[in-house]
Parts: sequence; C-alpha cells; structure tokens
Amino acid sequence: MKKRHFYWWCMALLLAHLLLLAVYGVQKQGFHEDEYYSYWSSTGRVSLNPRSAYDVRTGYEIQRQFMVRTGERFRFAEVVQNQAEDVHPPLYYLTLNLIMSLFPEHFYKWFGLGLNMLCSGVTLGGILFLLYGLDSRRYNGWVTLAAGLVYAVAPSTVSNVMFIRMYTMSAMWTVLYACVIVRMMQQENCGRKRFAVYTGAGAVLCFLAFLTHYFCLLVPFFLTLAYCVRALLRRKGLLRMLLYGLAMCAAIGLAVWLFPASLEHIFHGYRGEAALSVLVNGSFWEMCGMFLPVLNENVFAGMMWPLLLLSVAALAAQFFQKGRDRVALACLAAMALSCIAASCFLMKTSLFLGASSCRYFYPVFALLLPLLVYLPGRAAAELAEGKKWRKPACTAALLLAGIPFLAGHIQQKVLFLYPEDAEKKETACHYGAEYPLIVVYAKEEPHRSWYMANQVWPFRYVIYSDYEHMLELPQDPLLTSAEGFLVYMDAPAETLDALVAVNPHVSGYTRLREDRFFHVYLVE
Repeated sequence: MKKRHFYWWCMALLLAHLLLLAVYGVQKQGFHEDEYYSYWSSTGRVSLNPRSAYDVRTGYEIQRQFMVRTGERFRFAEVVQNQAEDVHPPLYYLTLNLIMSLFPEHFYKWFGLGLNMLCSGVTLGGILFLLYGLDSRRYNGWVTLAAGLVYAVAPSTVSNVMFIRMYTMSAMWTVLYACVIVRMMQQENCGRKRFAVYTGAGAVLCFLAFLTHYFCLLVPFFLTLAYCVRALLRRKGLLRMLLYGLAMCAAIGLAVWLFPASLEHIFHGYRGEAALSVLVNGSFWEMCGMFLPVLNENVFAGMMWPLLLLSVAALAAQFFQKGRDRVALACLAAMALSCIAASCFLMKTSLFLGASSCRYFYPVFALLLPLLVYLPGRAAAELAEGKKWRKPACTAALLLAGIPFLAGHIQQKVLFLYPEDAEKKETACHYGAEYPLIVVYAKEEPHRSWYMANQVWPFRYVIYSDYEHMLELPQDPLLTSAEGFLVYMDAPAETLDALVAVNPHVSGYTRLREDRFFHVYLVE
C-alpha cells in the first residue's frame, strides 16, 4: 500500500471512530458517581454535600454545583486543591476545567465526552503511527489499519471514552510513550540530537502521565525496563540507557515536586494504603480469579483465552521465521510483555468493583488490543509470503482476531451508558415542576446524596435530610401543603407514615423502583 493511500485510510478510520463515539455519546443517559465527581472537582469550587442535616435547595442550584460559574473561571489552584484532598493527580481535571470555563453557567455531558474523544483520536493516530513504522513491506499497511480498526470499534475503547475520568487521557500517554521507546529501539545508532529529542519526548510523556494517573506509568515503566534489558544483553548503548533512565526519573521527580500531595496519595492515602496492603499481603491468584472473568466478558466477549493463545503463537512463529526482523520482533515482544506485566500489577492492586473494574485496564488495553490483532495478521502475511494464498490467510487471521471485539457490540458490552436513567429522568421531569423532592441520606455517607444528581435537577424544590432529622420533616410547611412529593431514601417505608398523616392532600405512597442506594417513593 502506498503511503498516500495509507494516510487517506487513516483519516477515514479516524472520522469513523469519532462518529461511532458520537453515536454512543448521544445514548449516554446517566453518570457513574465518579463522573459526577469529575465535573464537580473541575469547577474550582469546594462544596458539594448538603450544607446541613436539613437543607432546602432548588434543582437548578444543585445543578450549578457541576458548572463553572461566571466570575469563577479558570480557578486552577482550587482544582489542584480538590485533587490534593482526593487521591488523584490534577492534569485531567485542569483540562476539563479549561473547557468548562469557556462555557460558564452551562453543564453538558459533552464537556467530558469531547475531551475524551479528542484523547482517543490522538491515541488512534499513535497506534497507526507505531505499527506502520514497524515494517516497510507492502502488507503492513493493511495489517496496521486492521489493528487500528479494532481499537477504534472495541467496546472497551468506547466504554473508556464514555467514562468521564482520566483513563482515556492515560491511554493516550501510554500509546505515545510506546511510540517513543519503539523508535529508540529501532534507531539505537541515531545521532545525538535525535537521541536528545527522543529522551526529551519520553521525559515529557512520563511527566504528563504521572500528573494524569499514577498507574499510567505502569506500561512506560515496563517498556523502559525492556529497553534497558535489551541494551544490557547487547552490551551496546549502555551510556544512552543510563542517560535515558535518569531523564525519566528526573521528569517524575519534577512532577512530585510540583504536586507534592502525590506522595501522600501513593503511600498514605486510603487508595495508596489499600493498594500497598494488597500488593504485599493479597493473593495474586485470588485477584486473578476475580478480575479475569470480568475482563473476559466485558472486553473480549468471552473469547479472551483463544485470542491470547493465537497472538502468542503468532509471535512465537515469527521468531523462528527465516529473514525475520529482529528489531521489530523485539519491539513487539517488549510491548506485549509490558502490557501483560502491567495488567498483572493492576489485578494485584486495584479495587474490584464488578464490571466497572474494567476501567483500570483501559489504558493498557489501548495498546494491547491492537497488538492482539496485529500479531496474527503479520504472522500470516510473513508465513505465506510469496504464496497465492497469502491474502486469504492474512484476511482470515485478522478476522479471527477481530471477532471478539465486533461480538462485544452485539452483546452490548459498552459500559457507562446507563440507558435505564432515561426513564428515571423522564419521571423527574414529569413531577419536578409541581412536586418537591425529599432526599434522605445516611449521615456518615452524605456523598450518596448526589449519586443521582441529574434526576434531582428538574425539581423546583429539593429537601435534603439525614435519617436522624427525618422526624422533623412533617413540620415543614413546604411538605404539609404539597399536592404530592417524591422521596429517595433507604429506610423502612413506614417512615413515610408521619408525612402522610400531617398532609391533608395525600393519602398514601407507592414504591416506584429500587435504585442502587435508594428506594424511590411517590407520595400523593
């Protein structure tokens, strides 16, 4: 394939990828609680929970907590402080604050989705650049496009973009760093200026990755380790290896100096302590038994092991092929092993949260999934070189490797869309103009009061109360004069009897549904 044609196909693939993300973005109806935190912590404000045990607000006032307000734009220092008090570095949230500050007093899901789509587009471009540069033979363009197509349409890729957190940006830094380290391995005898450029690019990417998500450094760490091991085995380029490693350490040291709360997060924060405890004391095989079935089902559509075996066999076959490209195979092996090692580390240290646990692995899979398709396609093309059945063999290998990711859409494995929230928001809009809303939350967990925030925004009045002050609600004239009201609470239904008794306009209550943390009642 000519370069010009390859670039045109790359542009078409990028546009198709963005179109697919936009289609799924339209379907996104709700938010994970961590996504609410992403928006709130990016506003530059420092208050979110109910102000007191009994608190009355309007729905719009609650919605404004997730907006950058006029006169409070570009409050980067407050965004950094919010993240310092949490357990994550601030780069993603600073970028989100920049976008939200351009549209003050507005809230759109597209603020976060647009940022993630941009990062995913850059990631796709990095994958195509990375794999296309591994081989100059004619077949490599088609195999590279097939691998890029798998990244572009994989349910895990779409899920990562739909989840408005730092994982899509982490995937971007991961792939771009792989581009740098692979080019260094391919051009180990390059001039000093080019080596300096590669070293500077790697340092910048490590710096940005650390300030995006600490786990984002896993794949770069193992890739750098592979580069060092190769240099030691070859006894060549040892001084450059040392200089490169020192530059990466300096970049991370600079990031720690700029964001000193990172040390507290890693070694003493609740996530850091939990991760270190599991890393030291937890059973690796037990954690594998928890994570692997979830990853197999939600990322590989139940076909993880056959695909991994196919890719391992393809890589092994190329090592025994005559006239093999040793450098390219070393790069492919380094990337594959780095992804596997990073996945093992994540399984050992991450929280298990069911299907949503897949998010921890999305930055690794952004590099691994294209490799799982590229390796069989490349092996089939090389083994059948010069034979008439080369094209059918290559096509068959690519189709076999791509089936799990196409099947994932059929099985509806795209996560974080929350289609069930559409009906819930419709109910809120139906009653919000006339009925007040009561949210009764546990005093020790006030953050749960905003887990369903987008269902609260349509209401004219929202009354927050913890369980201890629930008995004071019948004295509220806003409720005693209401024609009806909705209640979100996790308490015995009999708790509502006192409200019904003092309101002459209502006669009883009906449970509409059971959500994750609340039962929803209609009192009328």
